[in-house]
Amino acid sequence: MIGTSFPEYVFIRIAIFSIQHTTPICLAYLLTLHTLKGAQAALSWPGKIAIGYTIADILYALSIYRPYNRRLKQAAEHPPLLPRAERRALFLRCLDNIPDVTGYLQKWFLGAKESDIYEDNVREFLSWAFFDRHPGNETTEELEELDEYVLEVEKRLSRPLPPGRGEARSLRLTLDEIEVRYRSVVWYLIVGVVDFLTHLILSRRGFRHYAQPSPSVVPLRLQSLFAARRSVSQLSYWYRPHTAKDKLPLVVLHGIGIGLWPYTEYLTDLNDASVEGDQVGIIALEYLPVSARLTGAPLSQTEFLHEITLILTEHGWDKFAVLGHSYGTVLATHMLKSPLLNPRIQSVILTDPVCILLHLPDVAYNFTRRKPRGANEYLLWYFASMDPGVAHCLGRHFFWKDNIAWKEDLLQISGQESTTRARKVTVCLAERDLIVDTRTVLQYLLNDGDWISVDKTPDTTGSRTLAASVPGVRFERNGIEVIWFDGLDHAQAFDGKDSSAYLAAVTRQSCKQPRP
Repeated sequence: MIGTSFPEYVFIRIAIFSIQHTTPICLAYLLTLHTLKGAQAALSWPGKIAIGYTIADILYALSIYRPYNRRLKQAAEHPPLLPRAERRALFLRCLDNIPDVTGYLQKWFLGAKESDIYEDNVREFLSWAFFDRHPGNETTEELEELDEYVLEVEKRLSRPLPPGRGEARSLRLTLDEIEVRYRSVVWYLIVGVVDFLTHLILSRRGFRHYAQPSPSVVPLRLQSLFAARRSVSQLSYWYRPHTAKDKLPLVVLHGIGIGLWPYTEYLTDLNDASVEGDQVGIIALEYLPVSARLTGAPLSQTEFLHEITLILTEHGWDKFAVLGHSYGTVLATHMLKSPLLNPRIQSVILTDPVCILLHLPDVAYNFTRRKPRGANEYLLWYFASMDPGVAHCLGRHFFWKDNIAWKEDLLQISGQESTTRARKVTVCLAERDLIVDTRTVLQYLLNDGDWISVDKTPDTTGSRTLAASVPGVRFERNGIEVIWFDGLDHAQAFDGKDSSAYLAAVTRQSCKQPRP
């Protein structure tokens, strides 16, 4: 993640403009050559490159980009509704874990004034949030249930909502229109180069690549065409054999971005200090729909669980640890909620988790609706939020009720009592995270109850056990270890050499076999 300095701001704005408008820049260049030096100058080698690129980008836009973006107009296929009792229990639990109900509503209503949020506005929002419905499509029973929910919201607000509809407009992620920004073919050339460099680095460091059986992705992955190994599932991944006798192998689930490139240092550090025969096995998935590529639709929760189970079975991993980062924490949540995989996960590490307290508006608003200002926000906005693949994934395949993780989801192993011994849980939070409200998540994890305070200042009684070069605080409470990185933004723990090495050390510690 980029910083917030003025030079970084200038750099990212120039980068976005260049990637978005490369073809007009080439055409302007050709026009200038033709005007100043004549038609012959346009046929020089710089002119030929500009002409060739312009033709390639136009063909790409007409034959790939525009057809791909047609899927953004399709409606989401929502999962089946929860039974009424479970739905009501979830609704009440969400209300119990809101630090400020007024602020909660205002942010879900895109920063609307409190006076603009009326009863029908709230009913429309709740109809999406708990029934996946457009207003007017509810059954009689669902309308009665919605009335109960609105009354409960008014109770928490300590005031009635004005009748009728105000000017506020709510964020309804899977029903709203999807917005993207164009990126020219040069961007996918860059992605292809980074992808190939990632392949070279991981191959050199002892990882084995298992390619998709039939890859269909832009940019084309040349290394997959000539792969020596094919995945048994639809997911490609990197693998290192497990030799450590006293440690668990590790499944790594990356976040939205450019694939595994930001994690190469971390993946190397995991076994850098290990002696022969003490190597932690690694399966690092490549989840291409959120990796700056044009590819097929994201897997459903059921499909993902099936595919990851095939991979784990192929390598004989009966017990293992899971590390999820950012969007990868959602995939980790799916695994934790799976009756088949939950008992096999002995340890979980969530870094920059977007799954905890997902009912709060911060993740959805900050990622998909916030107007960028600083360099880091522009980086997130253009290269993540406005990416066609990411926007499609979040706008049509991201269902918060399936993706939310509560404390007991992290701690409990199916069929066993929730204790510290049951599963080791480590959560890493960044102080300046521009996506997640990490102070609220920290309070939730450290409180004895689900929610007891609205104070936004984190508890500073934790143990400062991080390396001197890694600013942060380490806590452990309620069976959950929390590592708080002072001064870091989302994903920056993987960027710094010291913080990445520290995360690797924390991971190895978490991979230690639990006592029988």
